[in-house]
Amino acid sequence: MATKKVQDLINKNAAFAADNYGAPPDFKFLLGLPRHTAVCIISCADPRLIPEQYFGFGMGEMPVIRVAGARVKDSLRSLLVLENALGLGGVVIVHHTDCGMTHLTDAGLKASLKEKCPQNAAEIDAMDFDEITDADLQTSVKKDIKFLKESPYFSQDLVVTGMIFDLNAGKVIETIS
Repeated sequence: MATKKVQDLINKNAAFAADNYGAPPDFKFLLGLPRHTAVCIISCADPRLIPEQYFGFGMGEMPVIRVAGARVKDSLRSLLVLENALGLGGVVIVHHTDCGMTHLTDAGLKASLKEKCPQNAAEIDAMDFDEITDADLQTSVKKDIKFLKESPYFSQDLVVTGMIFDLNAGKVIETIS
């Protein structure tokens, strides 16, 4: 049985589908687009950020990967699938002010997990949550750009841009490449 929140989602979806939903083209259409022109946005999973809104694009215009802290390592699987299917021309990494990952540490997350699953302590110790410890988000963005540019799985021609989004102002305050 669905919880009230899940049932609310189902009801909202029914209203969305009934409100003249224009289904996007099928996947074969995407495969027919010129390769190496797609730009993917990696954004934080924070529900306060919606890249489609703050960059002003609609459904089907560009892929968006949302993971905690917008960390590239956590996005790698999806990026590799997109690279294989579409041939990425660019990736935009967007970290943001007041990110939850600036309020958490690897040590704190590991301690919390060990309380819940002490039998998995060795596995938990090996985990890397890629914390963002700097008040200056430039460091984490640069680290993610470097990781992607040094990856052997992508063309050296892949354009990788990093941005810092100011959550309070609603705009990109810095672009890093």
